[in-house]
Amino acid sequence: MRFAAVFLIAFACSGALASEPGSPIDCSDWVLVEPGLTCLPWEPFPCPEDGDFCHRGGASTTFDNEGRLLSIRFNYLPDPSCVRGSRIRMSVVFRDGTSEGLLAYVDDRCSPGVQDGTWDSYADNLAFDAQGGRLLVRYNANQTISGPPNYNSGPATVAIHGFASTFEILQSYGPQPAALGFRVPYMPEGMAGADSFDTYWGPLTKPLDFTQAHPLQCNYPDAQPHIGDYLTVPDTVPTPSPGQGVYYVTSATYQGATRYGRKTRNGHLTGRDPALLPSCVP
Repeated sequence: MRFAAVFLIAFACSGALASEPGSPIDCSDWVLVEPGLTCLPWEPFPCPEDGDFCHRGGASTTFDNEGRLLSIRFNYLPDPSCVRGSRIRMSVVFRDGTSEGLLAYVDDRCSPGVQDGTWDSYADNLAFDAQGGRLLVRYNANQTISGPPNYNSGPATVAIHGFASTFEILQSYGPQPAALGFRVPYMPEGMAGADSFDTYWGPLTKPLDFTQAHPLQCNYPDAQPHIGDYLTVPDTVPTPSPGQGVYYVTSATYQGATRYGRKTRNGHLTGRDPALLPSCVP
């Protein structure tokens, strides 16, 4: 069960570094063009024997929750530094009926005598998780080398997170500069739409006491939000002391109704009481 809250304990982050030459392409090699997208391994190389999607695949195209048609495109980019004389670029692209755009891509990695990349041998390499707002991408990791290969080619799968989900506000945290971000869901908190959002923070307690929440940003964005919009909130909350933490929660308001996730009590699932949240005034 996902909840519309992000919990933060003091930690340090560093930027992702590309994988080493002579190793299969992985998430660290992907370039994510659309804001809010992140890449995580799903079935990394070497794909496990029971890796269902890795071995069977999905579809050549799929729709996301914004109604965009997603597909994979392969391009050959001339590059004399590569063993094959060119790189293969694997791109995730979309079409929405009127325009086309680039979401993410990965290039072959070339170094003296070695070329690690993706191989355009799969047509059924996409699957979209509508509830979680993530896209599975299958590719064939392969290597071209002047001597004996370091690894045999084979399938691998990554999951690209950060697409609009079905209902829930799935917040992500970026430390540089400190900000919270989320993509507007298809039906925010199960409602037909959203007129605005409010983001709060509060101390981690057990149970959480939402009456002690502090407004972080109220009644945003300025214009009517649309499905798939990527919204960010500057994080001005002081870094918690070691062993302490804070939570973040974002509520959605539509036609006067406010919702902010669900709770379970004695096996029964209900919505959280919006009356517990303090008034959020811009």
